[in-house]
Amino acid sequence: MKQSILFVDDDINILNGLQRMLRGQRDHWTLTFIDSGQKALDLIQTQDFDVVVSDMRMPDLDGAALLSEVERRSPSTVRVILSGYSEEKSIFRTVGPAHQYLAKPCDPQAIIALMDRAQTMRALLAQPQLRALVAGMRSLPSPPELYLKLTEEIRREETSLNTVVKLIESDVAMTASLLKLTNSAYFSLSVTIGSVSQAVRLLGLETVRTLVLSVGIFKQFGGNPDLAPLVQVLNDYSLTLAHLARQLAKEDGADEAMQSQTLCAGMLCCVGSLVLLDVDPIKYRSSMETPGQAHLEAAERKIFGATQAELGAYLLGLWGFNDAVIEAVLYQLRPSDCVNQHKSILTYVHSARALGPVFPLMLQPDDPMAVLDRGYIERIGLILTPRAAWSGGI
Repeated sequence: MKQSILFVDDDINILNGLQRMLRGQRDHWTLTFIDSGQKALDLIQTQDFDVVVSDMRMPDLDGAALLSEVERRSPSTVRVILSGYSEEKSIFRTVGPAHQYLAKPCDPQAIIALMDRAQTMRALLAQPQLRALVAGMRSLPSPPELYLKLTEEIRREETSLNTVVKLIESDVAMTASLLKLTNSAYFSLSVTIGSVSQAVRLLGLETVRTLVLSVGIFKQFGGNPDLAPLVQVLNDYSLTLAHLARQLAKEDGADEAMQSQTLCAGMLCCVGSLVLLDVDPIKYRSSMETPGQAHLEAAERKIFGATQAELGAYLLGLWGFNDAVIEAVLYQLRPSDCVNQHKSILTYVHSARALGPVFPLMLQPDDPMAVLDRGYIERIGLILTPRAAWSGGI
């Protein structure tokens, strides 16, 4: 079945260029081109699309507003921002409603690769056994209220950094947790952070937003006295892994945006394990008795119907994270299965899992859960320095 893709841009020349570039995809895609955000919104009311690609700047209805409405009406639709601008306010507002970003001028191969990746992930995350696992849970972890308010505020046209900071500061307990984490060894900052404003400016809004989510989710599960010690070691492991993954990205020359997204993926890559531990701690711990990465995933699938990586990726999709972060969580243990075989957030998260500390819930601590996929590492051309050279600060 063909993918249906809607392109929205008020610049007719851009649309004509996209139409020419993607002519070779007509056998695989049903393409629609609209020159107005409002016209696109009217069309979406009567027609379903698998993907909506929208320009950020349009006079009647801009890309952030359009994709927010698409998200409300059809959460499963892949949402992409196409923009040549990078103003802080515009970036703030596209956190959440967009899964991915494409910069103008856009290489047609980049569009094709993005669509392939998005559809492959969605097909995997739509597996009946995964949906059955989610449907059968007593409760799913819910994002903290501050995270939801923060995401909503970011989307507002008139939002500002000061407004976002005040919103975070309104939650005293979360502010204390954020400052404590920001000043911990996990972030290795050269200065002491004394305010939320300073934390946001140094770490970036997306990292702080992810920290708010991570702190809230781990607190939900940490309230169970039987699970609290295991939740704490998982939390510590996730933060260590995030730091390690970001350090690898930095050493490899990744830009600040990719380093930030890598940190976010690392912090949330164990959310699936957290949930399975809550669903049935005895069964989940028993799955850890089987040595080796492949055997562990097979045990998770046999016991629960899905792996912790699949469940974690599913939840991040529900919570509005972009495809690059979801991809890193989904394929963290088996990157060769990913359609995208280029350097990405996945590259650094997988490397950190394989070369960093052993997963703390393993009942055989000398047996690593993750094994470095050397074929993948060689294909993408990543050069890894000896572990001792970059793990000393963890």
